Amino acid sequence: MLLKYEKRYSMFDKNFKIVLFLGIVIILLIFFGKNILNGLSSVNQISTFTEPMSIRYYKRSCDYEDSKVCNELGDMYHYGNKIVSVDYEEAVEYYRRSCELDDGKGCNNLAYMLNKGKGITHNNWTAIRLYKKACKFKEMEACYNVGSMYYHGEGTKRNYYNAAYYFEKACSHGIGAGCNDLGFMHEHGKYLAASSNQAMSYYADACDMGEASGCNNLAHLKEKNGNFISAKQLYKKACMLGDNHSCNRLENVLGSRIYEIKDELALKEAISACNRSTQGGTMCYRVGLYYENLYKSSDDKDDQNKARSFFEKACDRQQSQSCKHLGDLHK
Repeated sequence: MLLKYEKRYSMFDKNFKIVLFLGIVIILLIFFGKNILNGLSSVNQISTFTEPMSIRYYKRSCDYEDSKVCNELGDMYHYGNKIVSVDYEEAVEYYRRSCELDDGKGCNNLAYMLNKGKGITHNNWTAIRLYKKACKFKEMEACYNVGSMYYHGEGTKRNYYNAAYYFEKACSHGIGAGCNDLGFMHEHGKYLAASSNQAMSYYADACDMGEASGCNNLAHLKEKNGNFISAKQLYKKACMLGDNHSCNRLENVLGSRIYEIKDELALKEAISACNRSTQGGTMCYRVGLYYENLYKSSDDKDDQNKARSFFEKACDRQQSQSCKHLGDLHK
């Protein structure tokens, strides 16, 4: 009897311990479960956001005073990519390190961040000095930026003489914006002698360098002088370079020249002008008329749909005659 009792007692003791252990676990989960889950989640986040190996090696290269890599890191954090997210403060830090190593691009980029107040307190006084430092290291974009700040009086007193000096320096080293601004100063007599010919010369240089504003400004002077053929070509080039104003001017210039579309070449140019512009509706209206006339002679539904499409685009741009034609088509 005693043996059986001892066995029962040992089984009870074992079961009691198991129940007690489970009870303690349940109590811990009740009181601390949320914290435990958060801890696991944070561990998972740490593993998810581990810094990529490529960035680690770039940073080591920057630590070993490779100014170009420091600047490249700044660009990565400035614009973001598949490896890192945008972080302006990090960008500023690496631009600063690049500039401290006398890298012109790093100084230019750091000055830009200061000028725009991105990742650092806006400070034009320091920005222009950094632009000057970058210019001394033959970073020609920085030379242009110095000229622009003198022209607008940012971080310093307005000084057209200094502006022209730095614009000329940038222009002579292939910065189209510098040539364009010199042209503007000649056109409007800002410190430099007012001269339409000099202005056009600088605008032409800027345009040849791929500066859209130079093509646009030269086109404007050509149009003003009645040379619509040259103006059209220049507006077209500026438009292709991404200048929206030129796209709209292109439509207006073509609109004053093409009264009726009679051939494939005129149709192609008119459609191009309509598609590139964002404001005027003249060319879209003329293309609509072209397809409307085709529809009247052929009764082709495709031509009717094309006419409707171009009339709708022109109507949206407040070209009233196109709205009237849409009403006729729907009647």
